[in-house]
Amino acid sequence: MLEQFIEESFKDLPKGLETHISTVVGIGKELAETHSANAKEVYLASKGHDICRLTPPAVLLELATAFSVPISDVDREIPMLLHGPVGANILAQHMDSFNHSIYDAVYWHTTGNYDLDDVGKIVFLADKLDPVKNTRYPYQRLLRDLAFKNLNNAMKEFLDREIISLVNQGNLVHPQMLVARNKFNGK
Repeated sequence: MLEQFIEESFKDLPKGLETHISTVVGIGKELAETHSANAKEVYLASKGHDICRLTPPAVLLELATAFSVPISDVDREIPMLLHGPVGANILAQHMDSFNHSIYDAVYWHTTGNYDLDDVGKIVFLADKLDPVKNTRYPYQRLLRDLAFKNLNNAMKEFLDREIISLVNQGNLVHPQMLVARNKFNGK
């Protein structure tokens, strides 16, 4: 049921988003093979991770409230950060039986979370490793090398660099990103 819902939703996406998702699926597959992660879960989470990416901000806030997703001040300021949690809840409605790995991977793919399993870490990193995002993440080559060696080290590297980048640009940092970063750094 979930796979059918994801496949049907994938058909109506704009070409750019469709390409991004396909790229994330491909990178996710490679990382899953390298780290012996559940390939089916990585595939479904990768394919479904941006199911709500085009949802308007006001609708994301409404859906987050309806799903009882905690909404931080940063989420209110940047509602697009809620597309992961809202998407995870929508996908959960189409699961035959609840799958924490898929749910968490989609839920946390924007901010990261220390407690993600390998499926979640793979989806998070594969999303950042899309070559289209090379300008946003100029350290992609290093991140890719780390991701294929050690998922935790890659998560730590990304969170450290992304938080520094956001602060240097005067942008808000999601509180969950800080929590994840501190835990990956053993603090």
